[in-house]
Amino acid sequence: MRTRTQTKRRRPRTRDVAKLETRAALVDAGLAAFAAHGLDAPSLDDICARAGYTRGAFYVHFRDREDFVVAVMERVLGGFLDAMISTADQAHDLELTVTRFSEALDAASRRRAGRPSRALAGGVQVHRLLEACSRSTTLRGRVVGLVQQALGRITQAAAAGQSAHTIRPDVDPAQVATLVVMLGIGLLVADELGVPLDATAGRTLVLTLLGSGPPGAVR
Repeated sequence: MRTRTQTKRRRPRTRDVAKLETRAALVDAGLAAFAAHGLDAPSLDDICARAGYTRGAFYVHFRDREDFVVAVMERVLGGFLDAMISTADQAHDLELTVTRFSEALDAASRRRAGRPSRALAGGVQVHRLLEACSRSTTLRGRVVGLVQQALGRITQAAAAGQSAHTIRPDVDPAQVATLVVMLGIGLLVADELGVPLDATAGRTLVLTLLGSGPPGAVR
């Protein structure tokens, strides 16, 4: 006789869960294809085949190729920003954010070994994201929105650091956020170009200028 737990475990997926899984599989397939071949080369048929679904399933979730590219690039940039921006310890979130970014650049530089760096999550290169933004106002708007969200989160982290006396009090938290984000974008581009970078020294300088204490103070 089946127990209630066994019956529950064997219950088929709901329609909503199946739809979410299908969409996620298509985005994953697009991410892998775009990272390997760029945003223009992979056909929708290739992406659907990679995901194991038909074009019919694709059009249930996406209006067209542009809508799909926006979804994939949102995953890439949103995932990268979520991984970089700390929300674990308000007093030290800005320190941790700068440190994470520095460590990501160091890791990318070590992997590069003469090949183009792929610092963004999922292996999509920065120039491919920028090219896509230049062609799609929808994508550009979503990327700008994600950057604005990042600015807001870092502004909050800087303000929290000031309240905890880990960030100097005489700087505008919003301008601190702008500085950190603009430096981050510039460093990503420089890394992809292969410009020699000392991310650790840059991290130390930023933290020193912000008055947040020595790098060893990060918890």
